[in-house]
Amino acid sequence: MSCAPLFGRWGSRVGSAATIGRAGIAALLASLAHTAHADAASDRTAAIDRLITKGTPNSLAAAATLQQFGAESDSGAYRLIARAVQLAPERRDLAWLAVRLCASSSDCDDSVPEKHLREVDPTNGIGLTGALTRAQRKNDLAAIDGALNAIANSERFYVYFTPLVAATADELAAVWQKGAGPSPKETARATMEMMGVMAASVLPPTQSFTYSCKGLALERVPGRLDLCRRAARGFARADTFLVEGLGLSLQQQLWPLDSPEGKAIAAQRRVFQYRMAQYSRLAISSAKLDEFPADALQVFRTHAREQDAALVYFAKAGAPADPPPKWTSQALPRVP
Repeated sequence: MSCAPLFGRWGSRVGSAATIGRAGIAALLASLAHTAHADAASDRTAAIDRLITKGTPNSLAAAATLQQFGAESDSGAYRLIARAVQLAPERRDLAWLAVRLCASSSDCDDSVPEKHLREVDPTNGIGLTGALTRAQRKNDLAAIDGALNAIANSERFYVYFTPLVAATADELAAVWQKGAGPSPKETARATMEMMGVMAASVLPPTQSFTYSCKGLALERVPGRLDLCRRAARGFARADTFLVEGLGLSLQQQLWPLDSPEGKAIAAQRRVFQYRMAQYSRLAISSAKLDEFPADALQVFRTHAREQDAALVYFAKAGAPADPPPKWTSQALPRVP
């Protein structure tokens, strides 16, 4: 998995992310982004104030994520994203971001943003992760199976990483600008900043899924293995490398490696691993400001999936999209 493939910039360092808890991944991403952009920390508070004053959906989303970024407790970010959702109630990306920021708020009723997300994004399985978590917490077998079945039947599992970066980076660049408009350097710096911030903000909780789909649960609950296999395929229909990789790894754990299904998943995961490895070497994956591509925001605006944005830079670099026949991954053949 990666981080600018949600995350290429730090992809080689997060290669075994499927074995880390969601909180651990987010903490790692936050730490890396903070290190890469420590020079931005001093003016972050002033930027947040300007973004809040502007009061548009995108500026409020940028302010909310910047304000919550790195905080261990509620920072008031949910109130900001809730205002953004009120201003743009049809926006699916903002609806999902509200769900995630609600989880950081001590007084937020998670059923409120989740209900809105399901209304505006009914075919996205990401809106069902909260229901699965609560069912697992109560050990409600029927509710767990219902949530897994709904995830399995979903069309996609999107966290809206690239749309949110595209929506918020322009806003941050605008409040940082020193001239009549943001310079290319200011835009690039803002894009890199928001890539790190969004990477730490939009990841879904996955503990309940893995807990419900391993060990005794698979052996004792009738039909659970089939449900988990189907749900893992739904999970892999993602718009970021990291979530897609988690879905593929979960599938590998649920099928024998030598089965036809296991072999097909291994082939998919090989392509995935190759693309992550290649993307981490491209200019967009660089932490150096002077190497960052000037057209990154435009590519993000026109490609809703991070994986598709990556293919644009593969083409620019003249790199094949699929692994050569003799290419081998350095990652484990199967996640434990």
